[in-house]
Amino acid sequence: MRQIIKNFTLMLLWIMSANHIVMALPANGTAVKATQITLQGGSNSAAQWIAPRVSTYKLWLQVPANSTATGALYRIYPRGNMVGNTVCSSSDVTYPCFEISVNQAINQGKWVLLSLKNGSKITNQWQFAAGGYVSVNAGNLSSAEQLNIASVSFENMTPTLAIGKTYQGGIIFYIDSTKSHGLIAAAQDQDTGLQWSNGSYVLTGAANTALGFGKANTASILTAQGAGSYAAKLCDELVIGAYSDWYLPSKDELNLMYTRIGQGAAAPLTNIGGFASGSYWSSSETATNGAWSQNFMAGSQLGYYKNAAFYVRAIRTF
Repeated sequence: MRQIIKNFTLMLLWIMSANHIVMALPANGTAVKATQITLQGGSNSAAQWIAPRVSTYKLWLQVPANSTATGALYRIYPRGNMVGNTVCSSSDVTYPCFEISVNQAINQGKWVLLSLKNGSKITNQWQFAAGGYVSVNAGNLSSAEQLNIASVSFENMTPTLAIGKTYQGGIIFYIDSTKSHGLIAAAQDQDTGLQWSNGSYVLTGAANTALGFGKANTASILTAQGAGSYAAKLCDELVIGAYSDWYLPSKDELNLMYTRIGQGAAAPLTNIGGFASGSYWSSSETATNGAWSQNFMAGSQLGYYKNAAFYVRAIRTF
């Protein structure tokens, strides 16, 4: 027997009520199969719309002006479906399915937001994995009803990530190949003149200079130098909003800040990070008594004595 999701009803949000109907494609929507599809009730005719990419979406249905279906059943499979499976169940751990009934006859010519209500909880955003899709089948309708579909639009709700954008406590200065992760610099300096060492020279083992090693370097410095007032410790103790996972950047991470959002960045991102024209510490050690720094006026990177008082700017991973 087909499992129908109970207590879930379509919410057509109207101003001052629980419903909302829009007359045009949402600004951030990606229409899929915009050509009108004619589906006749009482048949097994069906249509399917695959999510454009892995992301979180709101789903908008465009109802043609001539649709007469009063109970069109749409199924949302955020993680796709197993071949041959006809059961729709929200409790399916591997392939959850959500079924929504839409009265298209009273929404002809409109865009309708697909939403589910369970008690006081309303769900109108869906996290799609690769292969996730939305489908509809005319089999439950009477032969006199025309289902008909013009389009389904996937409105991407994931923030657009870009270099220079304010995000999660700071400013993005690096995005990796996944386009979902990268590095964020704090929006302002944590100190204008703080030393790298904790009063005495100790070899900390924080020798990595490459991208992705600032966090490990910072941990090594803290282990070797302990309590005190110094660059790595200041970054480690930093809290900005909900984010407390800051660290001192490695040599290459520091240079990325300079070239992407510092004085070395091309317009319009030139020094969008608000860096001073002085030298900043990296977490990369050169010797027992030295570490890498970078001058944000000239862009040059130099090894310097750890007791020098330089600027400090923390970063974090997202």
